[in-house]
Amino acid sequence: MAEPTHLKMLIWGKTYPELSSKHAETVCTGAVDESGRPIRLYPVPLRYLEGDQRYRLYDIVEVRADRNPRDNRPESHRIVPNSLSIVGKVPTDDQEWAGRREWICRDTSWHYDSLADLEAARLHDDTSMGLIRPGVVERVYLKPKKAAARREFEEKWESVTSQQDLFLPEYKALQYLTHEIRIDWRCAASCETCRRRPHDMMVLDWGLLELARRDGDWEKARRKLETISDLATHDFRLFIGNFFLHQQTWGVIGLWYPKRQAQQRLF
Repeated sequence: MAEPTHLKMLIWGKTYPELSSKHAETVCTGAVDESGRPIRLYPVPLRYLEGDQRYRLYDIVEVRADRNPRDNRPESHRIVPNSLSIVGKVPTDDQEWAGRREWICRDTSWHYDSLADLEAARLHDDTSMGLIRPGVVERVYLKPKKAAARREFEEKWESVTSQQDLFLPEYKALQYLTHEIRIDWRCAASCETCRRRPHDMMVLDWGLLELARRDGDWEKARRKLETISDLATHDFRLFIGNFFLHQQTWGVIGLWYPKRQAQQRLF
């Protein structure tokens, strides 16, 4: 097995925490390294890391990581415990998206104008992440979860918290999310699928779901996504990734949404 590699990367996406029998909970993190190559950090028990290791979006971090031998997806890496440190941050002001672009666009080989192109890359070499430009966003909507999903969550929570873990003196409460936020969109270069019907994807972005959870207002979160996905006012893109157990299924794990400038385009 190869030795862990020292990586410096920019964080661009975090999914909402998911319960894990082995790690208490896990977060899937999207990043790019210094060459602009996409990286997936998984699993990461982010809320259980020390405070100075709990990275935010567009933090620059250094970490030792190795390829996950159980995951065929080339972007997937595991963090060496206690090796992560935050070394900088790209500003979050709307005027500073250019600084983020410097990282995201160093290597545009993982940028696509259609989901069909990303799917073709998956079939060719297991590519599992991409940044896609929608041509049309048709709707943003809420989908209530079924009662069975709540029961499954509660059973897993009971199973996880009943375990004796010497490294976790207490478990952090994780609130069940009652809805999915979903987006219907068509590719900028329309593919065979979206010529018939729009792509319908679940949005897993932690910040958006945390907005709904924190304020108890799912409609507020839906409106937020509806606003930033307005292609007339925002240069909106979707960071998309697939699921390890269902690699033909894609979800939105991050959002790119600088406001459009009168004289300047970031891409």
